[in-house]
Amino acid sequence: MRKIELLPCKAPFWANSGHTQTLWGHFLKSPTLSQLGALNKVDLPDGDRLFCYITEGPSDTVVALFHGLSGDVHSDYMQRTALLCQQLGHTFVLVNHRGAGEGFLEARHPYHSGRAEDMSAVLGFLRGKFSNKKLIAIGYSMSANILLTLLGGFRGTHLPDGAIAVNGPIDLGQGSALLKKGLNRIYDMRFVLSLRKLVQERHRLGLSDRYEISPWATIWDFDEIYTAPASGFKNRADYYAQCSAKNYIPNIKTPTYVLTAGDDPFVSAENYLKTEFPKSTQLHIEARGGHMGYLSAQATPFGSTRWLDYYLHEALQGLKQTLA
Repeated sequence: MRKIELLPCKAPFWANSGHTQTLWGHFLKSPTLSQLGALNKVDLPDGDRLFCYITEGPSDTVVALFHGLSGDVHSDYMQRTALLCQQLGHTFVLVNHRGAGEGFLEARHPYHSGRAEDMSAVLGFLRGKFSNKKLIAIGYSMSANILLTLLGGFRGTHLPDGAIAVNGPIDLGQGSALLKKGLNRIYDMRFVLSLRKLVQERHRLGLSDRYEISPWATIWDFDEIYTAPASGFKNRADYYAQCSAKNYIPNIKTPTYVLTAGDDPFVSAENYLKTEFPKSTQLHIEARGGHMGYLSAQATPFGSTRWLDYYLHEALQGLKQTLA
């Protein structure tokens, strides 16, 4: 696997911490696509359905993009990566997890951090549609964990030729616990308020049972009250134990680039350092970056101050050479 060399992310003075990187990385405006692409449906193993958007390009590569918790195809990082793929000439696929976007009425069950079978179904669909092209999957945050579990042998048979995982919470229990602490409650409340609203709307439409979720609940609470029982796990502990990527990473054989930040507020880099990464992977821990922020004080070689876009450009080029 080709090793990529990277210039460091030198943070601006106003975003020189994990929290400021995370928050400004989200709030600063970034470019978006003029159109999402052609809408496609993907049938899932349990009868549910999700939707994705496909824009075809001239290269021999298809890149499938998977969003994080409470995100969707419109999320800023999804849009910027799609634009990067467009510039590189790649076919790109913006995937909404089950129950998100157009798939809201097509899902009886929720998505969660271990839905490797869903990702596998999407990749299998794309294999059939683009059988003569290389297939790369990029997972962000929650989807990075899903991608790493899939690559390591959990709940799926269709794998990409190459992969990129960004800021994945590879120890779900610890990540959930960290979200309850200090300033992390800002992110925790945002996640839960969004998810609670979706759960209530699903019940109103007759798509699910009623779940009593307090407005002050944490993700830790939410996973015990809703995620675990609605997804067929015994409880929160069972869900976390089965679906944490740290348990599957040593088994990965697919060429994979993995990125996280040393100052991510709720994804501990220590978990990455304690996990055995195989030779098929290249782990990069950037000192500054927060949770998918990676704002740079100066323009990167790729031309913007979004260091994450520069990393993805280099990782995509690295996979292109590795898979040639």
